[in-house]
Amino acid sequence: MAKFVIMLRVKDGIFFAEEWLRCFEKLADEIVVLDNGSTDGTFEMLKKHPKVVEVIQTEGYNEGRDKNMLYERVRLRKPDWCLWVDIDETFEPQLTRAHFDKLMASRFVNKFAFRRFHFIDRTHFAGSLYRLNYSAGHDRLMWRENPSGYFQNLIIDSPNVKGIKGLKSNTNFRLKHLGYISKELVDKKAEIYRAIIPEKEDIFQSMYLDGERPIKFNDNRKSLNTIMLNQFLNFLQLTHIVPKVIRRVKRVF
Repeated sequence: MAKFVIMLRVKDGIFFAEEWLRCFEKLADEIVVLDNGSTDGTFEMLKKHPKVVEVIQTEGYNEGRDKNMLYERVRLRKPDWCLWVDIDETFEPQLTRAHFDKLMASRFVNKFAFRRFHFIDRTHFAGSLYRLNYSAGHDRLMWRENPSGYFQNLIIDSPNVKGIKGLKSNTNFRLKHLGYISKELVDKKAEIYRAIIPEKEDIFQSMYLDGERPIKFNDNRKSLNTIMLNQFLNFLQLTHIVPKVIRRVKRVF
């Protein structure tokens, strides 16, 4: 069976830590954590969990530095597959390790992508067309480990792992992103970002999800409304892909 290691970079995530551990302790073989200076008990809670095999610490906000440092430590664990995920993100509860084992058993696919839904409270996600377009894009990756993998060295908003070649497959596995449900937490995040990229104030304000249409999240993966939602998001994704294909064809000819 493939060895599956979860990577987590966190600071002051106690608000989510317990439910995050409940989710990923049943999915991961090991969890490696980088704590960026927590003072709220997050470090202590994670460190004592049996699935957390190592916790390293850094100071000063530098996302790219931390991700690459953490990736180096994860590689020492000899993983077959890796997943980068944040403390405020959990998979839908019906997913089990068997679902992930089926993905990791693939001989041809090296990357699997998951959708994130931005929640406005514990049970409802943001339902504007803008946010649903975002969810349609499959922006979280699980990848087959390869020495070519790396993270971009950006202080803020270092994206998914780079350098992993091969086929990518989009799944209908859903992640709940709960990071926007608390104004206090969004205030703290915006303050960090504002100190680094003050010119992006419009992005900071968008994190408050003001005026969003709430849609209740259905935990039943096989329900009709869940299937219909996935089909609608697949359609939205096609509206992203087609223009890109057209532009590439035009460049060729």
